[in-house]
Order: sequence, then structure tokens, then C-alpha cells
Amino acid sequence: MVVASTKLTTKHQITIPSEIRRRLHLEAGDVLYLAIEDDHVVLRAARGGWTESTRGLGADLWRSQGGSAAVIEAERESWE
Repeated sequence: MVVASTKLTTKHQITIPSEIRRRLHLEAGDVLYLAIEDDHVVLRAARGGWTESTRGLGADLWRSQGGSAAVIEAERESWE
């Protein structure tokens, strides 16, 4: 695992260290996705478009609610 540090600027921006950019094959203009997992920020390259890059996010939330079908059914029942 590569560990690097960066500093938040006064404009709330960061620079991704060159070792990280090289390892992830990041280029200027690439879209990145940030997610909070527990108390960590996870940075992911949005390869293959937004849908591909976000696949599986929130799965734990759906499971904790009994699955997506249960959530949809509960929502539909609330309409009546």
C-alpha cells in the first residue's frame, strides 16, 4: 500500500502526490469520486463513467434496510 500525505489549501483543494497519480494512472482531467467509509475518505477513479464508478456504493445501507426490494415495497406501501 502506498501512503502519502498532502495538505489542504486555503481554497480547500489538495494535490494528489505524483506516486499516487502514477500508480493509479491518473491524468489531468480525469474524474475522481470521493466516498466516506467509516472515518476514512476513499478516492476512486471514475473509469467507465459515473454508473460504473459508483456501482456497489451504498450496498451496506440497502442490506441494513432488508434489501432494495424491501425498501421499494415499503415506499410503495406508504403511498396508499
